[in-house]
Amino acid sequence: MEKSTLANKNLRIEFMRKYGTVLGAMLIFTIFAVVSENFFTLNNQLMLLRQMSMLTIIALGFTFVMGAGGFDMSIGNTAGLINIVFAMVLIGTKNFWLALGASIACGALVGLVNGTIVAYIGLPDFIATFAIGSIVYGLKMLITRGNPIFFPADIPKIASFIGQGYVGKIPFPVILMIFFVVLVIFVLTKTTLGRRIYAIGGNPVASLYAGINVKRYRLITFVISGVSVAIAAVILTSRLGSAQPLAGEEFLLDAIAVCFLSTTMFGDGEPTGSGTFVGAFIISMLNNGLTMLNVPYYFQYITKGVVVIFAVVISVVLAKKLKLKL
Repeated sequence: MEKSTLANKNLRIEFMRKYGTVLGAMLIFTIFAVVSENFFTLNNQLMLLRQMSMLTIIALGFTFVMGAGGFDMSIGNTAGLINIVFAMVLIGTKNFWLALGASIACGALVGLVNGTIVAYIGLPDFIATFAIGSIVYGLKMLITRGNPIFFPADIPKIASFIGQGYVGKIPFPVILMIFFVVLVIFVLTKTTLGRRIYAIGGNPVASLYAGINVKRYRLITFVISGVSVAIAAVILTSRLGSAQPLAGEEFLLDAIAVCFLSTTMFGDGEPTGSGTFVGAFIISMLNNGLTMLNVPYYFQYITKGVVVIFAVVISVVLAKKLKLKL
């Protein structure tokens, strides 16, 4: 009888550890829907999904880095640089695909540099990626002198469609987001790459002894992160219709928050594709709902920080409690 009671208690703890954040998100969503009459409208929900599409794509790339036990502080400034690269190539050539290719190459290059310094030279992730982010910030300000670059009227229509277009009533960025969420979930759960990334994040020394090329896979995660930043930056530039030097900087803190929230859901303390999607929805929902309630932006940052800390602390406490019970 005692064993049965203990097993049931453990199941409840495990359920709350994996799904407590989701239940909390549903509660917050309900509160916003009740308090703000416009929050639950179709137009606002579609706008929320479009707003979260760029954050989700960036955070999905960050999920690979964090899954392997890494960290990337350069993503915000990298998004700003790619924002400029995309606009300059597009305006100079009037060729969307060339501009897209240049943007992805730029993101991959930043990721390659980050990964090389971290994985092969051995500099700590935080220091290396912070330094690269600082260099990237200097480059984008040097190129633009801090001035925005506006799209002329004769750019290809697809360049505007990527960030502003619709397929039926669904914003195109939302469709891209869903595609990448499904792709990342598949890669992380069904492929050798995903399994090895999680193995490295769990125990890099054991992974090395198991024959996994830890350095190469860590490098790959940073390249993936750079490419994901590039895709999101292209969507952002298309949506704005211009390249803003400071655009994208807000992605850093939000992406970090999303991935920490991701560790509290579904898995065993590691970020997952599905957890990242829900985490991005939570952060975007807070941004959207608090803005609709005219909450000052500084309180929005405080609220997001409190939510992330609360979710992570509760998850850690429940995980420890579960281990003590076993």
